[in-house]
Amino acid sequence: MQSRSSSALDRNVLLLAFAWLVALVATLGSLYYSEVRNFIPCTLCWYQRIAMYPLALMLGIATWRNDAQIRPYALTLSLLGLFWSSYHLLELWMPGLAPSVCKGPIPCNIEYMPSFPIPLQAAIAFLLISVALFLVRPARR
Repeated sequence: MQSRSSSALDRNVLLLAFAWLVALVATLGSLYYSEVRNFIPCTLCWYQRIAMYPLALMLGIATWRNDAQIRPYALTLSLLGLFWSSYHLLELWMPGLAPSVCKGPIPCNIEYMPSFPIPLQAAIAFLLISVALFLVRPARR
């Protein structure tokens, strides 16, 4: 029979591994879109990448070390990314909402994949990571 702390550790490792896998797939997917498919990222896409790329690294290390203490830092980045991807979706659905943010060579309301918008993909990834991190329970001191 497993002790309560052992099962909590196992649960945390699984949650961290899930969050890391989602962040890794999202990071590799964004690199695929820009480097293989030649989709040029807009300003809001870059903000989302700024939140996602470190998550792939941080959560990978946290999973490997079984370090649930990463939770507040990773959760902050994930929620920030969720905010930016949600804002980006609003800009897609209501063009002109973010005129001061979306200055650059690529407008933020151009969507390369209208059937499954990239900001929606990012929002789902950030939401999955956030839920997993909410469920992680760091050891009490």
